[in-house]
Amino acid sequence: MWVIQMLDYKPKKMVHLNAEVTRACNLQCDYCFNDSGVKMPSELKLGEWKQAIDVTQKYGAESALFTGGEVMARKNSPEIIGYALGRGLRTSILSNGLKLNGQYGDMLQELERVQISLDSASPYSHDVRRGEGSWKVARQAIDYIRGLDVPVEISTTISAERLDELEGLAGIAYLTGSSLLVRPMQSIGRALGTARQDINSAQDINSAIVKKKQRLEDQFGDIFVEDFAHYVPVLGADHDERMLPEGFVTVLPDGKIRGTRQSIFELVL
Repeated sequence: MWVIQMLDYKPKKMVHLNAEVTRACNLQCDYCFNDSGVKMPSELKLGEWKQAIDVTQKYGAESALFTGGEVMARKNSPEIIGYALGRGLRTSILSNGLKLNGQYGDMLQELERVQISLDSASPYSHDVRRGEGSWKVARQAIDYIRGLDVPVEISTTISAERLDELEGLAGIAYLTGSSLLVRPMQSIGRALGTARQDINSAQDINSAIVKKKQRLEDQFGDIFVEDFAHYVPVLGADHDERMLPEGFVTVLPDGKIRGTRQSIFELVL
């Protein structure tokens, strides 16, 4: 179990903003580190998110990733994302594919990348973990976004016992012209409330993933990417302690800077 360390964060710079615009989500993934599903009662309004984006830019942020919860579960997310684009931020989103099949084409074409969550090439294996019908939604979103010639990163969360899933996922990435971002499953958030047997130590699973990726690269080429945003807390309890000084800032739906006691609005140059 992780104990999140709260820091007295006084940044000198920011290079990137991770914006959790809502905690609401249409799915109930059994290992969700955010325990997403229901919106927070104090989530920032549209104007406040614009102010938060302005603050991070004043500190030097040049890129942003918008996520949740599920980013598209919030109705005015396109306006928030559009504001970031209008401000010149290199902008990406992380989504399970909700509303991204045939909609928002103009906005999507302006994005630097779209990360779509997909955990298996098998609909059953994916849906049992994330929710019925979620595989089909994700796959349709990948095809639609790639049809717009927008870069897609397939974001998969994997356990050591399910490493064989990577071969099928690599095949989907190869066939769709996408990249593959692999994250280890960890005991945090909703996963803490389940008697999971497939959560391993970070060191063990990372070692296994590296070996599997090396073998798959021989077959599929250079399709794997690293997490450009350093958003998902894969470094344990000190994830934010290590990422914040490097300028990677995650703002929660209520405006708090993750891992600290501060609100984004408390920062004044």
